[in-house]
Amino acid sequence: MCVLIVPDEMKQSKEYAQVFENYMKDQQKERAEIVAEERVQDRSFLSMVKKSTEL
Repeated sequence: MCVLIVPDEMKQSKEYAQVFENYMKDQQKERAEIVAEERVQDRSFLSMVKKSTEL
């Protein structure tokens, strides 16, 4: 986890608010994509385990 310390002058800036909001949206997208990729990997692994135990 990261902590960002921002001066009050920047917090009140519309430009800062927009840049920060875009950054957070990108972070959420990346997290969602990572979770989706992990689900695919998990399903593949579970399928492989299931096949190996059926023998």
